[in-house]
Amino acid sequence: MCPPAFIVLCIQLIFGVLLQTMLAGIVIAKVLRPKKRKQEMKFSRFAVVGPVDEHDKRPALMIRVADIQDKLYLAESHVRLYMARTRVNERNERELVGVKDMNVGYDSGLDRVLLLWPIIVRHVIDEDSPLFGMGRENMIRGDFELIMTVEGIVEATGMTFQARTSFLPDEIQWGYKFRPMVLLSNDRRQYEVHYERFEEIEACDDFVPETTTIEEVEEDHPLHNASGFL
Repeated sequence: MCPPAFIVLCIQLIFGVLLQTMLAGIVIAKVLRPKKRKQEMKFSRFAVVGPVDEHDKRPALMIRVADIQDKLYLAESHVRLYMARTRVNERNERELVGVKDMNVGYDSGLDRVLLLWPIIVRHVIDEDSPLFGMGRENMIRGDFELIMTVEGIVEATGMTFQARTSFLPDEIQWGYKFRPMVLLSNDRRQYEVHYERFEEIEACDDFVPETTTIEEVEEDHPLHNASGFL
């Protein structure tokens, strides 16, 4: 019998189990991190339709997006926006008609965004937009759902993730715009993000775009559109 050998063997076994546990924990953390990471993407509860900005009065659909953590940054992040249309068929069943892309700049590469601070994704409602011609009442009665996705790569792990949200017609506020939330601090001379303003919107009293009927919109804009991200 050699007691020192038993002691060394027990220490080796214990150390081996601890090392394997740590390695398993690291692997699991890398696998689960993208699921947790997408929960840190924040979308506004409502989309708004209003002028692009103070100088550009073209109507635009706007959605605010933010990455609420400040440690694990994203690489190659980009946004997508789609419109899913539905209708009631002859059997009184609601069915999916199709999904139309709503270009937010991927034709020119402007859909690739830098999420170091909250941003506003703008879809300009021009002649090529599936929303063109819809007024407030037409939009509320519309049979569609807007789907937004944000995709990116977590720099720390190199794994990709996708976060998404959707908006029904009654979740689109007509004639509003988002209040600014990235403001310059006079004391610190730095820009500060005021997250308490994330959901705040303000009315645009002079917003009166041209409108048509839903049927005319569907006939004129059945396919791809080419508005942009500003």
